[in-house]
Amino acid sequence: MKILAGDVGGTKTLLRIVDIGDAAPAVTAEQRYESGAFSTFDAMLADFLPQARGPIAAACFAVAGPVLGDQAEVTNLKWKMEAQALAAKFPIGKVALINDFYAVALGVPLLAPADLLSLNKGRRVEHAPMAILGAGTGLGEANLYYDGLEWSVIPGEGGHGDFAAQDEEQTRLLLALQKKYGHVSWERLLSGTGLVNIHNFVSGLDQPYDETVPMKIAAAAEAGDAVAIRTFEVFVDIYGAEAGNMALRTLARGGVFLAGGIAGKNIRYFTDGRFVGAFQRKGRFRELVAGIPVDLITNADVGLIGAGEMARRLLKP
Repeated sequence: MKILAGDVGGTKTLLRIVDIGDAAPAVTAEQRYESGAFSTFDAMLADFLPQARGPIAAACFAVAGPVLGDQAEVTNLKWKMEAQALAAKFPIGKVALINDFYAVALGVPLLAPADLLSLNKGRRVEHAPMAILGAGTGLGEANLYYDGLEWSVIPGEGGHGDFAAQDEEQTRLLLALQKKYGHVSWERLLSGTGLVNIHNFVSGLDQPYDETVPMKIAAAAEAGDAVAIRTFEVFVDIYGAEAGNMALRTLARGGVFLAGGIAGKNIRYFTDGRFVGAFQRKGRFRELVAGIPVDLITNADVGLIGAGEMARRLLKP
């Protein structure tokens, strides 16, 4: 029996076929596509499906964009996806569409130790709640709880909650962003746009955002540029503070997990103690959060793994 998992983004799309027969699950086909090379998702799927060599029992596509019921639209593309229409058009028994960060959260319990980099060892409590946050294009946040049989995701939009400054410098940063945006959320700081906002504040410039600028800031920091390095220091401090907030909100003694491209591509700024210092900086509850494990996810396929898990669940009676 075969299932199909997809991680559908505005820049790239990953598609994977997994055989979940009696033996251990095995990947039988996988391909990366440049999303912009196709006018519709249907056209891309039609190109990939011959590799299945037979019908697909269930499929789940994790979409970088809003998912309403069984319909989704991919941000930055004109693609519109409908689960029932895909199942009817292609040889697929059942189809589900989920948000991409929902898929990341669903994939976390399936990760192996080799997929994780420990930032704060703590002591993991089996089946206790988990918290996942990931700064990338935006800031995704979700929680996991165990219902006695399997892990379930509590999605959320916590990244749009009110940002809280941690010191005088961040207070001045907050005031500067209030003049620009009015409401200042955590996502205004913890995202690609957020990295640019912090860099503009530290440098005194007003550089407009585009998707290449965060990479340029990272390259400058790698080359030793003091402003870029300070940008990452402020970014990581804010990231650690919000991770600690999530740990407290749900008593996430099962662990806090960092996803998203920014942490994964800039690991050295998360392993020098600054992130953990901010994570544990919770006053009277410092000792409690110090006991909660924090791991950085190094497996970039976590969303694809989560989509595969959802496809498998579609086959339950």
